[in-house]
Amino acid sequence: MIEGKRVKKYLLYAIGEIILVVIGILIAVAINKRTEAGKSEDYTYKMAVQVKQKIEGDIALLKATRDGISEDLKIYNLYLKANKTDSERLQVVTQAPFLVTVSVQFAPINPILSTAIDNTSFNSSLLTDKLLEIQQDYKSIDRTLKPMEDIITDELVANLRHIKANFNWYEKLVSFDGKFTVDEYKYFGTDDYRNRVVHMKFLYLEGYDGLLAAFQELLTTRLTALNALLKRETKG
Repeated sequence: MIEGKRVKKYLLYAIGEIILVVIGILIAVAINKRTEAGKSEDYTYKMAVQVKQKIEGDIALLKATRDGISEDLKIYNLYLKANKTDSERLQVVTQAPFLVTVSVQFAPINPILSTAIDNTSFNSSLLTDKLLEIQQDYKSIDRTLKPMEDIITDELVANLRHIKANFNWYEKLVSFDGKFTVDEYKYFGTDDYRNRVVHMKFLYLEGYDGLLAAFQELLTTRLTALNALLKRETKG
């Protein structure tokens, strides 16, 4: 009986020890999860700040590019204007040779690195969802702008090849010499060249700039929403 009581006592003691160990493990796991969650939230916040800075920079790039395109539009419209003043003709003369060959500006907008944003997905929050949403926006921008830029570039190259194959003053054009003779300038007043200018205006000043305007508005909206979430995180 004495031995039985001792065994029972030891068993109860052992069970108690096991329970304490299990409780300790559960507590450690909970603390570790909380620590990891804190690290994930901190990473997400830092990533959101970086994305915010990128959006601000890209909005500035879009605005600068569109401002340049707006200036280009003035020259295109002036070239296509029916009745020009002497001053306007002089301005067109200096710009006309380059309207469909080199006078193009593209917006250097790069997509967000997917691995950087994907690492925030371990932390489920409104901020994470917004970052993933913005990442998709940038992918959409890249998928849309690049093909349009390729089309415009191909058009520019085609125009250069046409001039190279048909006119002996090609070197003056690509060297930006600009000192064309009266006879050489005649081509820039032909229907063929005018049609090329109209087509480039359609692709570049209306098509491409229209896309930039839409993306500028989109990023501005995303920036406002992201700023609101970051303020909430800071207060929290």
